[in-house]
Amino acid sequence: MNGNDIFNAVRSFDLKNTVREIGQEGHILTQTEITALTVTAALGLLLCLFGFKIIRFWAALAGLVLGTAVGAGTAALAGGDDSVIWIAGLVCGILLAVLGAVLYRAGIFLAVFTAVSSFCAAVINPQDWIFAVICLAAGIAAAILAVRFAAVLTIFVTAVYGAAAAGTAVYYLLPVEGRLIHIALCIVTGIIGLLVQLLLESKRQKKKSLKKAEEIRGERSTANEVERARAMMEELESMPESRTAEEDTAEETKGTETEDQEPSDEK
Repeated sequence: MNGNDIFNAVRSFDLKNTVREIGQEGHILTQTEITALTVTAALGLLLCLFGFKIIRFWAALAGLVLGTAVGAGTAALAGGDDSVIWIAGLVCGILLAVLGAVLYRAGIFLAVFTAVSSFCAAVINPQDWIFAVICLAAGIAAAILAVRFAAVLTIFVTAVYGAAAAGTAVYYLLPVEGRLIHIALCIVTGIIGLLVQLLLESKRQKKKSLKKAEEIRGERSTANEVERARAMMEELESMPESRTAEEDTAEETKGTETEDQEPSDEK
């Protein structure tokens, strides 16, 4: 299979129908499907529990996927051969992954955009460009808001998206059936992930506040030391000057002469 065939296969891949096929009654999971669902459950749970804490990792992953897809797709539409498609995809993917990992705000934008737009695409399953644009617009809007409200919105998005992925994968791996069980797994996982992320962020903010308070105390202590030193210098400057050694010698000589003169006076 060449690069164009792979690109066309990815473009025509219907995730919703694939998931529906796996969830059909009596469907026996293959080894490939079990492996894919296990990896999806692990990544989804990791995203749900530690989405914001390791946001640079998710940003790099999102940048790699988006950059590769955009680069390869653009090269394929431009009529490039297989090598050009792969090179363009890898170069764009690596550049976007590095950008997302290094730049904090850009990383949040990439992670939230990827999560929201793909979630909308999985729910809506767009069949024309109008719904595809709606999914992209929802992702862009959420990503812009996440740049402004980084912690709150990123925690919510990653918890929901990770719970949906992990809950769905676990549901298909378990020998149970029922839409309510599927929904319950996603909701319970999402609530747990949301609480864990909020707790981790609360601890991070507490450590940050304690560190800031320690720095302020150190600055105030230094300022107090400087102020005390300045006060001591001013006090020393205001004291009268001490007598010099010559003045002390002259005073002693005068006292000696006075003592020598006293006996003669008495005589």
